[in-house]
Amino acid sequence: MFTMDVPYIPAQDTPIVLAQADTAVGSTPQPDYLLKVCQNTTSNVNDKTAAIRGVYPAGMLRTFFSNQRDMIIDVTKIKTTLQESTTHGKLVEHTADNGAVYYMYEPTPDYVGDDRAVFMAEFEGKRYKIVVNLKVSYVVDNYLCPDNRYELIKVKKPSTGSSGYDMGFITVTFADLAGGAVGQAVGNTITLDTNAANHNWYIDATPLTKGAQYIFRGQRGNLAQRA
Repeated sequence: MFTMDVPYIPAQDTPIVLAQADTAVGSTPQPDYLLKVCQNTTSNVNDKTAAIRGVYPAGMLRTFFSNQRDMIIDVTKIKTTLQESTTHGKLVEHTADNGAVYYMYEPTPDYVGDDRAVFMAEFEGKRYKIVVNLKVSYVVDNYLCPDNRYELIKVKKPSTGSSGYDMGFITVTFADLAGGAVGQAVGNTITLDTNAANHNWYIDATPLTKGAQYIFRGQRGNLAQRA
């Protein structure tokens, strides 16, 4: 459990915006499976049209079934949509001769580091959330991705009488959020402010110990100790 470290700050000054939620999340179909893929690519301007720049979510799903389950599937029967585009560049959509959709990654010139794109694929009545982690280097380094570049995880459905899905496919990241927000939820990604809006974070190792639990209440987010 994350708790803000505020020992010297009056309770009335604690931030009142604990999370900023995306109101459109409920309209997004939830996946049945999560497919994580690692792909090496390049930011070398001379490799702009190189195949290594291609991001092919339907082909990734086909490759997984072919390599891991020895199944041959028709890639044209996989419907894919882009859910979250890359941060350090852009994805340009193309359509292959067989009608399958793929993307060309155009990173910020000479950018080196990690990037990510998220897709939703539908195949034979199942939905697959495909998270593509891009390892961007000036000269492609095939050692940046692990040997097992494909990882399929089944998303657990809610039990009878419950709502929502388990947290197995939620991604948690840290970033510098605007204003007094210490958390923001967009789709299946939760972003926590890097320093809890200048109050800093610490991990409570004993959240169930009496006297160590706190709750926020009141219009200005007064910090109160839980009895």
